[in-house]
Formats: sequence, structure tokens, C-alpha cells
Amino acid sequence: MESFIVTLMIALAGMFFASYLLHFPLDRYRMPTLLAPLLVGFLFQLLPNAPVFTGLLDTEGFSLLSTLGIVFLLLTVGSQLDLKGILGLGRPILVISVLNMGLSTVFGYVVLTWFGYPPLVSLVVSTALATVAETTIAPILDELGVITSKEASLILCPGVVDDVAEVILASVASVVVGAGSATVDPVFMLVGFVFFLVVALALNRIILPRLAKFEGSPRDPHLLLLLLSSTLALVAITQSFRLGVLLGSIVAGLIFQRFLSGFGAEKRILTILRALSYGFLGPIFFFGIGLGTGLGSIAASISLTSLLLVANFAGKFLSAFIAGRLMGLSLKSIIVVGLGLSAKFSMGIIPVQIFFSAGVIDEFVFSSFIAVSAITTILVPFSLAYIINRWRGELFAVQDGCITV
Repeated sequence: MESFIVTLMIALAGMFFASYLLHFPLDRYRMPTLLAPLLVGFLFQLLPNAPVFTGLLDTEGFSLLSTLGIVFLLLTVGSQLDLKGILGLGRPILVISVLNMGLSTVFGYVVLTWFGYPPLVSLVVSTALATVAETTIAPILDELGVITSKEASLILCPGVVDDVAEVILASVASVVVGAGSATVDPVFMLVGFVFFLVVALALNRIILPRLAKFEGSPRDPHLLLLLLSSTLALVAITQSFRLGVLLGSIVAGLIFQRFLSGFGAEKRILTILRALSYGFLGPIFFFGIGLGTGLGSIAASISLTSLLLVANFAGKFLSAFIAGRLMGLSLKSIIVVGLGLSAKFSMGIIPVQIFFSAGVIDEFVFSSFIAVSAITTILVPFSLAYIINRWRGELFAVQDGCITV
């Protein structure tokens, strides 16, 4: 236990310091600082004693810190989302959510069946590949200051929708391999979702307002205590019912966005949240992504990897083009959306891992899946940050401190 703690402390100390040094060149090119720990994770794999650090990924301690990183990053995003603006987009959100999954799945299915894989396996793997890594992209969009834009909504909303598909895929994969105990009961999930809504509504309408009224004028530390307890309670519910951390974190952020506005404390609490998310827990999450991305898998299965990459980008950019035209977006805005949708390394890796562990798919297709995820994880965040910064003046306008389109 003591040796694990020492190793973890050394790894985190090295990651934080290296990330601090990397922020200088990243700032120079106006890149998000969260890309620094991602890069550090890749670099740690090149160290002579790399297995000591990559082994941390399988520990409960690192997993807990990484999960908290996801929670706080999404909480920070949720506290800034313009829900009315997102709902006002209406039809384009529905169109891009359907096309995002549908087109990439069809293209990936054609590639995998052409390589001789069975239809059901090809369908599950290609659908898993179509999902969006919104937990990686959302913090970057936030740090770039465009989280409230239409482009961000068109990237993140399909990510929320395909979280449901990821759970269904994991269930299908479990059934296929005969792992009945791992199958998620839809009734169980529905009960959990209803329970989650009841608790969220109670917090929003009854519990938090009455606590605030009782105290009168809560100080920032007290507001933060309420925020943390409510968020972790909602995430505990969604995790218990296999609904994931995204739903609980985002809803908690939306609840507190409304709650804090009554005290004029949004900016102060958001400053604290951003410090925790982007200076402490968020970097641990991104460090874990970089540390767990198998660089060696990129060189394997080049032919299948290349075709799956083409299928991924073709499906994402085509869906972005159709939805973007419905909204009257420019070609540059469509490119931003298409690129943001192309990021992988989401929960979609779970059904593929289940298939591989059970021997349903071979190492060839599994390595290709990991390689596509690794390549997009490396390329998309940097490319997205670059083009947003390059086209910022044309796509986004700053008014009263907020990004608008």
C-alpha cells in the first residue's frame, strides 16, 4: 500500500510539473492547457520504467481520481450550458444525433464485413466506433471559451445521446458472449432514471431553495459544500443504475447554474470549479487517457485501421454537413463540428473489450479499434483547438464576456 502511494505521488508530481512546463508553448499557440497532461501521458510511456506508471491505471486509487476528474470537468461544463439555447436548436440536434451514429455505423459496418467479420460483430464494433468522446472534447471547448456556441451544442448533444447507445451495446455484447450477469436490465435502468429525476427535481425545487432560505446569504464555502454533496449524490445514483457519470454531472451543473444565479455567485463559484477541474482533477483524467493509449497499436493492422479512420471521419463530417446546412452554418463551422464529433475513446470501448476478452473478435480488429481511438485522441484535440483559434474572428463574436454565434 505504501509503495503504491509513493508511486502515485511521484507520477502525479511529475505529471503536474511537466504539464506546468508545457503550458508555456501551449499558451504561445493558444492551445488548451488540458492538452499538456494528455501529452505527458504519452511521454510517460517512453520512460524506461513505464510499466510502473501504466500499472497505476488498473488501481482503484487512480481510477477514483480519474472518475472525479470526469465528474468535475462535466460539472463545470454543465454549469455554463445554455439549456434554452440548446433546446431551441430543435430539429438540427435530432438530425445530427441520428446521423452521427447512423452514417459512421453504416460506413464502419461495410468495412468490417468486407474484411470477413460476422454481421452482428461488425454492427456492434462499428456502432461502438461511432460514439463521441464528449468527456474529452467538452472541457477543451470550455477552455477555448466556445462552450455556449451552436457548434459546441452540435458536438456535445450527440455525445449525450450516444451514451444510451453505449449502454445498450455493452448489454448486446454481454448477451452475445453469454455473460448474462453483465447484462443491464432495461427495467432496472428505467427505474434508476425515474429515481434520478425525482431526486434532481427535489434538489432543484425544494431542498436547495429551502436550505438557502434558512441560511439567508450562504458564503462561498457553504455553497461549494452544497454543490459537491449534490453532485456526488446524483452521480452515485446514475452510476448505481448504469446511467454513467455524464448525466449526473451535467444535470448537477444545470441545477446549480439556476441556484447560484439567485445569489449572484455564479462567477465566484465557477472560478473555484475551474481551478479544481483544470488545475487538479481534470489533468489526472487526461493524463490517464494519454497513459492508457497504446502507442504500439497504431502500427498494427494498418489496412483496417486506415479504412476505419476514413469511415469515422466520413460519417462525422457528412452528418455535420447535413445538420449544419439545416442551420445555415458556414463551411468552417461545419468543419469544427465534424472534427469535434470525430474524437474517440468513449465508453464505446467496453463492448469491444468484452468481445475481445471472450475471443469473439481477434487481435487484428481489436488493435485497429484501439489504433483509431488513439489516433483521433492525439489528432482531434490539437486540430480542433488550432482551427478554433485560427477562425475565431470569423466564427465567434465576444459580447459581454460570452461567446456567441
